[in-house]
Amino acid sequence: MRHQNPFKPTAGKMPPVLVGREKVTDDFIEGLENGAGAPGRLMRITGPRGSGKTVLLSELASIARDHGWLVVNVSAAGDLLESIRKRLLKAHTFELDSLKLSVPFGSVEAGRAETNAADFETVFDGAARKMTARGKGLLVTIDEIQDASHDDVREIATAVQFLIRDDQNISLVFASIPTGVLDLLNGKAMTFLRRAKPEELEAIPLAEVRDSLRRTIEDSGFFADGAALDKAAEATAGYAYLIQLVGYYVWRAAWLRCRELDGPIAVTDADATRGIGEALEEFKDAVLETAISGLPRMSVEFALAMSEMGEVVATADIAEKLGRSTGYLSPYRRRLIGRQVIEQTAPGYVTFSIPFMREFLVERRGEILARYGA
Repeated sequence: MRHQNPFKPTAGKMPPVLVGREKVTDDFIEGLENGAGAPGRLMRITGPRGSGKTVLLSELASIARDHGWLVVNVSAAGDLLESIRKRLLKAHTFELDSLKLSVPFGSVEAGRAETNAADFETVFDGAARKMTARGKGLLVTIDEIQDASHDDVREIATAVQFLIRDDQNISLVFASIPTGVLDLLNGKAMTFLRRAKPEELEAIPLAEVRDSLRRTIEDSGFFADGAALDKAAEATAGYAYLIQLVGYYVWRAAWLRCRELDGPIAVTDADATRGIGEALEEFKDAVLETAISGLPRMSVEFALAMSEMGEVVATADIAEKLGRSTGYLSPYRRRLIGRQVIEQTAPGYVTFSIPFMREFLVERRGEILARYGA
């Protein structure tokens, strides 16, 4: 019997089981079904890199499609308005040949040539109104919105606000790292987006992780003993990307050991130990190393000092340890926050954002400092 590894540790790839995000999907479904202006139709999703934001956006898009909605998924990099406009023009869910487009400043009959040349507002508004007339709606998801032009986001927000005011079926869901979305929402004329329903992706409870690993392994034709599941779940720290990465390597360890054997394959405690080790080594190189790569030396020294001082550390204590003022360290601290290496827990206090970053920095301190000639 040919077995295929069910775990998918690839950025943005839908896992076989979406675990720990039921509240978000429930809020979204409720929004779709409760009509124009329902809170779940305007949503912001925040979490550190690797927490599953992109996967969750894909899941919400799938739910909307199942409800008959037109869906446009975009990333904020590049020309955001043009990306949305082009995707709408390519959609065959509504006719472009004779589309009456109603906009806040009037309406226009558009043939195909004129529609292809129409601006973002005209196409966006017309698509939402056409879908509403059919009893459906339009969902736009924007990933990594912290990278978007504030002017682009402001124009999208204005268009969505007009549509909601006119009782049109429009939904906007955007995702960002926490500091990125705060910078955006504090910008000029972003009051409307501040009302978006906040959904913060925190660590997934280990009991749910364990159950997800068990179900995924069993659905692949393997089975796992309790000790292996406990060990694997704990190694993920409830971090969405690590669930897939640990699962992948634990499953692979059992497959490599038993692939020439007949009969059911059991994932053992030894498989879990081997798989976890391989997964964490890849995590260090693919995630943790990448997170600190290219940072200024003082940002790195800030993080290294943190790694020796506890889970939650006062910025003043780090400054004292490094012999610098908090004002001097402020831009280097902001670089670490922007990279999602650390996050603020309260004014003047920080912690690491990514699981195992502290252990990684302690383990590789000498190697890291050597890059700066230290």
